[in-house]
Amino acid sequence: MNTFSEELRKERVAKDISLADISRKTHINVKYLEAIEQGSFDILPQTYVRAFIREYALIVGLQPETVLKKFDVMVGGKYSVEQGAMIGSGYSGPATPALPDAPAPPPLPGAKPDFIRQNDKRTVGVIIATVAAAVALIYFMYDYATQDKKVPIPQETPFQDVVKEEEKQLTPQPAALDTFAAMQAPPKIDSLTLRGIATDTVWISVSRDSLKAQNTVILPRGARSWMAAKKFTITLGNAGGIRFTLNGTDLGKLGKRGAVVRNFVITSKTLEATKPHEIQ
Repeated sequence: MNTFSEELRKERVAKDISLADISRKTHINVKYLEAIEQGSFDILPQTYVRAFIREYALIVGLQPETVLKKFDVMVGGKYSVEQGAMIGSGYSGPATPALPDAPAPPPLPGAKPDFIRQNDKRTVGVIIATVAAAVALIYFMYDYATQDKKVPIPQETPFQDVVKEEEKQLTPQPAALDTFAAMQAPPKIDSLTLRGIATDTVWISVSRDSLKAQNTVILPRGARSWMAAKKFTITLGNAGGIRFTLNGTDLGKLGKRGAVVRNFVITSKTLEATKPHEIQ
């Protein structure tokens, strides 16, 4: 167990709060809370782990921003000395005193003065930052231009709200089961077939007509298919990580990467709003 997880557990025990209490208030499965206290942060994608740590901190009375900063330091393998303690390293002894600075060596013949070398470094840094900003701007402009503008803009909600209301247990399931069930189902008039192909890890909840929603996690390059008579209602995290087709017609992505979409409805009218020449 690392220092970060141990501090969370001690704070919870000191407040006389059980993991079951936290699970009941946040709808987070107890096994994920236990994994956080044991330092097993690879059990889920980092997006979900950070959301769970934020909810954990709020329940035990800690500042979420401070806790997440310590988590980032611990995950990144960095450390910081504050009041004689190394955060994220488990070391709590006194900080090592700094050695006196050695005298600077005399400049070599023909070498540039220090202020000129510093100006050269600043100039290179400015050039690199400008190029990086230009590349990022081009990427976002391209991403925006290639989105399907005829698909209705979905409503986005904060991820922690989705976790509280929707997340109870994330259990990846084989895509072949849903596909086989859809193929064996009897044909229906005006039946709809929705297919999603993931390019990144995506959590998704799909309700078909009036049936209960099915929750699952789709890994990169994974695919799932669903069938309904009239409509699908979709809630998902990382909306830019999956692309949908409806009865073979490309609907594109429902949002950008990292965005959360809630209760997005797809019906036969969605096909009427999607023209063949507008498919990306």
